[in-house]
Amino acid sequence: MMGCRISTLGFILLTYNIICCLCLGIKPPWEISGNETTVFISLYVSQFRSLILDADMTFDIRQSWRDQRFVNYSRNPNDYTLYKAEEFEKLWIPDTYIANEMPNGLLETAATDNIYAYPNGSLYLTTRHSIVFHCDVKLFALPIKDETCSLYLKSASYSSENLKLLWKLFSPVTYSKTMKTYAVTIKKTETKVCSQGESMPCLNLILHVQRKYQTMFIQVYLPSTCIVFITWLGFWIHHTEVSGRTRISTISLTAIIAESVGTLILNPDQVHMAAVEAWNAGCFIIITLAFLEFVVVHNYHRRRMHKKNSTKDQEIQGKLEAQCSSHNNTKVTDISKRKNLPKSKVAPEVIHVIDMSTNAKDTEEKSGIAPETIDRISSLLYVLLFILFNIYYWAFFLTEADKK
Repeated sequence: MMGCRISTLGFILLTYNIICCLCLGIKPPWEISGNETTVFISLYVSQFRSLILDADMTFDIRQSWRDQRFVNYSRNPNDYTLYKAEEFEKLWIPDTYIANEMPNGLLETAATDNIYAYPNGSLYLTTRHSIVFHCDVKLFALPIKDETCSLYLKSASYSSENLKLLWKLFSPVTYSKTMKTYAVTIKKTETKVCSQGESMPCLNLILHVQRKYQTMFIQVYLPSTCIVFITWLGFWIHHTEVSGRTRISTISLTAIIAESVGTLILNPDQVHMAAVEAWNAGCFIIITLAFLEFVVVHNYHRRRMHKKNSTKDQEIQGKLEAQCSSHNNTKVTDISKRKNLPKSKVAPEVIHVIDMSTNAKDTEEKSGIAPETIDRISSLLYVLLFILFNIYYWAFFLTEADKK
């Protein structure tokens, strides 16, 4: 009989407290109990995408606290009362918000959010959000390096003396098994309480994000390396093939420019892509040097052939003059001798043939190094230059760039 009276009394007190909340205004729990209220927070992340300077994340904020006005020991401890979103205005709930949310984001309570009230006074609130917030990135960091995305949860109107925000002790942040991260990986998660200097309750979530380097290599580094290799093959085409060498160089330059422009279009902020821009610029310079080498070699070949032809003409003309003078002298001598000989002993005139290639080899050696040799040496220097560029590039952006 006594147990029935206690149960009835507890039910009456619970009903009275709820009526007071509805009629006299919603008071915070600490005004009823006199002690500060602690709200435990956990996150359930279902989607995450890292942009250039920002992160787009969809998650559920799960908050739990105790309110003495909902204590009712007469009920089953596992039983609960469900309050829908349209009834939130009748209950006191923490005014937690994301402090560093971008202005274009929306912080709204979805219609599917609920509050679960248990007989021991524990309340559980779940709200779903889809926000954009800022990430700290390094200016010279490679895409395979880590970047840090920080999320701050604060109370809008209550001070730290009355309301305390704490992370849930076990598994404060959980991720959905079907979560999509879009070419990035959340390598590490840190949950912290903000510094004591904060006048408002504050929690800090730090996400260490690592981009999948395979994507960047396939999209950026591999195509540009293939373009550089194709340009190198042009050295093995004869320098007289102007059309073939010119097409390879112009197509390679156009391709590397198109890749750089595509990178700028996809990443207009140009901050995180400093390493990619440096890579494209280096490849562009190397390909341009290859094209200039062909122009120099082709011009050198034309000058060399012109000089060679001029030298040959002069040599031929000199030989002709010398041969003619020699022939004339011999002819005069023969005629004078023939006058004293009988006709039967007179020999026919001798035909003299001029050797045009007497000093051709000497002329070849005096004209300088052959254009084919310049192409072979340039091909080796081209490969060496690209290797040295890779060594300096990766050494700088993997080590020194982080220090800067």
